[in-house]
Amino acid sequence: MEPDLADLLAAWLGIETAPDRREALLARLRLDEAFRRSFVAEIRMLGMLKTVQSPESRWLRLEDELGWSSTETPTPEPLEERIVRGLDHPGASAPVGSSRSMFRRGLVAAAFLAAAGLVAILWPRRSDPGPPASQVARTQAYPRVDSSVGLAMVVKLDGAFWESSVDEPRPKEGDILANGRFRVGPGRAILSMLTGVVLDIEGPADVELVSESKVLCHQGRIRARVPSGAEGFIVLGPSAAVVDLGTEFAMNVGLDGKTQGRVFLGKLEAAVLNSVGSPRRTYLLDAGRAGSTKAFEVDPKAGKIEAVPTSEDFASASELVAPPLGLDPAYPAAVLASNPWGYWRFESLVDGSTPNEVAGRPPLKVVGPIRLVGRDDGPAPGVSNRLAEFRATTEPQFMTLEDDWQPNSSPGYAIEFWCLSRAITHASLAGLVSPRATDHHVFLMELTSRNRLTIHKPASIRLLHRWPSGWEGGDNTYSSEPYVPCRWHHFVGQVVGDRIELYKDGEVSSQASATPDRANVPCQLILGRLTALPGVGLSVDRPFVGRMDEVALYDRPLTIDEIRNHYRHGIVASPAK
Repeated sequence: MEPDLADLLAAWLGIETAPDRREALLARLRLDEAFRRSFVAEIRMLGMLKTVQSPESRWLRLEDELGWSSTETPTPEPLEERIVRGLDHPGASAPVGSSRSMFRRGLVAAAFLAAAGLVAILWPRRSDPGPPASQVARTQAYPRVDSSVGLAMVVKLDGAFWESSVDEPRPKEGDILANGRFRVGPGRAILSMLTGVVLDIEGPADVELVSESKVLCHQGRIRARVPSGAEGFIVLGPSAAVVDLGTEFAMNVGLDGKTQGRVFLGKLEAAVLNSVGSPRRTYLLDAGRAGSTKAFEVDPKAGKIEAVPTSEDFASASELVAPPLGLDPAYPAAVLASNPWGYWRFESLVDGSTPNEVAGRPPLKVVGPIRLVGRDDGPAPGVSNRLAEFRATTEPQFMTLEDDWQPNSSPGYAIEFWCLSRAITHASLAGLVSPRATDHHVFLMELTSRNRLTIHKPASIRLLHRWPSGWEGGDNTYSSEPYVPCRWHHFVGQVVGDRIELYKDGEVSSQASATPDRANVPCQLILGRLTALPGVGLSVDRPFVGRMDEVALYDRPLTIDEIRNHYRHGIVASPAK
């Protein structure tokens, strides 16, 4: 973005501008038609974006201020044309006796007449000075945020690279993105919103993360897969909007603003937006109904949306391949040297159970369609490495012990395993339930995502301890770093006296105090599901979809040296961090 336009936008957003600079910008705004149009295009996008996010009360204020109505038939003349027409004849509607400063009157004469109400009402005044004018640009530096405030994760970059207007580090796989506008060079970027919505972006593309449920595509090709529970996700184009109704869909936005879209699974509603961001005309697209519209095109200049023949010219669906977990041949011996109570490697499945590597200890019973997968050759000749795969299914699936296990209240206990999740999701990994066949937990390790029903830190590993056992309350701690879909992680959760400790990939990730006054109680061990109870729902199942291996149960806490030693023996063929 050229410096004059960046400085003018900065002034528009309330950033202090020197008097001589203001006069120079006003002069160019009055005399340079192309410059005026560029400025109007930028403020139109700001106004439309805020309008789409605004509640009904602000729509009414907008109507009072400008006389525009979301229900009246909008003029086919684009906002840019009306503002520029006002620029050519500013005296026709300029307010008389305005009390604004000379600079503000100049901007009114130049562009505020048609758009001031829109931006002033829907873009509240900043109380802070805002970013320097030099940083008001098409794209932004990569802000470092964690999952508690971020919106999306970079899951994979396949030949794509990130562009920015400033010389800053670019996002890499596993990083969390804040709201903001980013440009992607040629190639493919796979993002996961922290709600679990997966976005395939084919560059070159210009994409803006607006909120946890909204993305604005200025240009490029984008495909969205929306899981159950995240319905209502919105993808905006320059003059179009797609609202998910439980779908997989794609959108292409050209340099001219023309937008094409298609539904692949489920339903969605597509709309062409009028000059203030209100839907002018909509289409309901249903992939499962014969004869229903499957594809649409929006022409922003004409303000039209129409059905078009179905095409394959959209971003393809990504398919992340789960890498193998390569283990050093000495890994089993390292675990056994720590004297676990039980250790399950998932190398075989006999009569619905996988054997315990500790002699005389019980196997793990498999419930549901869990299967064992892996390489027969292993990381070294003659060494196999198979693992348990939890598949995407509506059928209950978990692993459990036939009999209860009684953890030590003192000095404590630990659960250790390797895990790969297929997506950012809310899923149970390992839990101890007491009494058996209830939803009363003493201990729980699970993955989190952002959803409407919980307040957990998203894209994290949660460790919960409750005493006495129950279905509510307890002491929580969350990993300091997020888990990354389709990447192997090593987890240890343990109770140590009056605290709980969570380890991720060989290092302490978090810890918290826990109720010290507790007793030994028999518990049911459950892997991959919240409870063994029938039914579905966040309080019953929280099913895990992914892979798990090398589960070990200890009737004492592990030392940091033991945890690091186990992790070092398990990273031979893990993906690069």
